[in-house]
Amino acid sequence: MTAQSREELMRRLVVELQLMRGSAETLQQRLQMLQSAIADLSVARGSIDALKEAEEGAPILVPMGGGALVNARLGNLSRVIVDIGAEVSIEMSLEEAEQDVSGRLEDMEKASLSVQQQLEQIVAQMQIHQDNLNRLSASLQGESSGV
Repeated sequence: MTAQSREELMRRLVVELQLMRGSAETLQQRLQMLQSAIADLSVARGSIDALKEAEEGAPILVPMGGGALVNARLGNLSRVIVDIGAEVSIEMSLEEAEQDVSGRLEDMEKASLSVQQQLEQIVAQMQIHQDNLNRLSASLQGESSGV
């Protein structure tokens, strides 16, 4: 392989490596969003489980945001309101809410696993490209120094 063709190969590898870095960053962001959703859904499922054991009129603390809580009493738990996305909420039984939240949590965990696998594949490809770049660079430096 000539020095010129190795330089062209190096340029191509650098461009591909930059594209892979961008893809890896995008996947990392998606993974963080999924992990945040998983955490939210886990809290919701835990709250629903706790509510199944609670009785009407039991004292609770309701988060108001920013770390502020207000004392309240539980009302009728035969129906709860669940956010289903796109700023739409529906009323359903506690059991239906538990099934809905558990199903969405399972879906998010599967999606997270898929994104994690994609990220691992890209990182492995990036390492291969980096190794090839290092070898080509060393080869070109050896030629330029007369070795």
